[in-house]
Amino acid sequence: MTVNQSQIERWGLFEISLEDNTGYENPFTDVTLEAEFYTGGEGKRVPGFYDGNGIWRIRYMPGQVGIYTFRTISNASALDGKTGTFEAVWPERENHGPVKAKGARFYYADETPAFISGTTAYAWWYLDDAYCGRTLRALRENRFNKLRMLVFPKNLVGMSQIELSYEPPCLPFEKRNGAFDFSRPVPAYFQLLERRVLSLMGIGVQADVILFHHYDFGRWGIDEAMTDPDALQYVSYLMARLGAFRNVWWSLANEYDIAKLPNGDGAFADIGQLDWDRIGEFIQRNDPYGHLRSIHNCGPIYPNRDWLTHVSYQYPGTYSLLMALKNTYQKPVVNDEYQYEGNVKYDWGNCSGKQELTRHWLSFMAGGYATHGETYRKEGNSRDIFWTYGGDLVGESASRIRFLREIAESMPFERMEPDLTLGDGLGYYCLREGYLNMFFFYTFDCPVEDRIVWLGLTDGHKRKYMATIYDLWEKKALSTFEWDGLSFTKMNLPKEGLIGVQLRQIG
Repeated sequence: MTVNQSQIERWGLFEISLEDNTGYENPFTDVTLEAEFYTGGEGKRVPGFYDGNGIWRIRYMPGQVGIYTFRTISNASALDGKTGTFEAVWPERENHGPVKAKGARFYYADETPAFISGTTAYAWWYLDDAYCGRTLRALRENRFNKLRMLVFPKNLVGMSQIELSYEPPCLPFEKRNGAFDFSRPVPAYFQLLERRVLSLMGIGVQADVILFHHYDFGRWGIDEAMTDPDALQYVSYLMARLGAFRNVWWSLANEYDIAKLPNGDGAFADIGQLDWDRIGEFIQRNDPYGHLRSIHNCGPIYPNRDWLTHVSYQYPGTYSLLMALKNTYQKPVVNDEYQYEGNVKYDWGNCSGKQELTRHWLSFMAGGYATHGETYRKEGNSRDIFWTYGGDLVGESASRIRFLREIAESMPFERMEPDLTLGDGLGYYCLREGYLNMFFFYTFDCPVEDRIVWLGLTDGHKRKYMATIYDLWEKKALSTFEWDGLSFTKMNLPKEGLIGVQLRQIG
């Protein structure tokens, strides 16, 4: 038995490695392996997994500071009854633990507010190290802190402007007699996946791991062949491998309501759907760490369920719908696809930079979160599109969404709510915490003639504010000054552009 280290951070990754070279017919199913971990305020039993070449692993994320003891439990004598200790110490400054949902907002485990601003690169992780390094650099430079990514490889057909031709180095399951054997994962496939998830953790990015998607279209035959029991077996294996990573979110499906195969004449035939509630409830019961869980739609947004920790949805018009979802579900809401900035011919992938930025701002002004995406097709290259394979971000919106995040983190966003009495919800919007903190957003096509901040404070109190006027497209503060926010006091603003006004009560 070996361990990765005797002392790790709270919410770090502790790993036990065990060796057993017994010639099992199927080591993934013939052997059961768990470990019990204990400290003063915590006790958990977590599963292990087979990692190939006679090696089994057990991973644990300590939730407390202190000395832990552990004991392995297995039906294989070579793996059973192994004991040891390790120490969990206070984490480094950048480690706040896993993200959790509390009400309609996200927080880290240490109660630090988590302002989530993400992007999309579905199949980035199985490209070479140099290309993946470019993706990580783009995430870091633009301060995106969540990435939507698939587990299974992606294939699209019938899209003449998009060529998705990068093959993964291997497929996720062994094939026997021409069919996938879902009881036999290919360790090399998942080893590469977890390396990439760990690289995201290293730069503070949440991995929004999409467990299933129906865009295989018969190329490999993964989606149409998997049954519900197969799905639960696969999910169990993935939770054992990735569950101890603090930056993992579980997304059950990308566009759960689409499950189609080409039928040979240019149309698509429906195939069977997996039982999403069964899978979601299974994860809820069996994930020792309670990672965030959701599911993504194409048409109908998934109904509210106990296993859902937050809402993940897509819709280009985001403000009113996001507020309605937040009020209905009483959970955090993320518009994970408000369409993409790019130049492909499809409506979902040819937004302008200003459209992309405005939709991100509107999600924020509704008291929710959003996910960016970029689908720029380069001349002579229909393959290297960030939306699928990552690489370099070349659009106009990414750096401006970074500016949005910087502004949001300067405010108590977790305590602020939309206020339609101070914004009409059409061309100008207000997010506020009582009279203490306010933020106004004016869209580039604002329908009013004169842009003004009109507080109309009627409780009789005099207040003084530090006011900052931002040009949100140019990413700069236009002016900062003290301002008396008396009843019906006006503040003149630029008449054009994406404008933000931040008010912080002083005195």
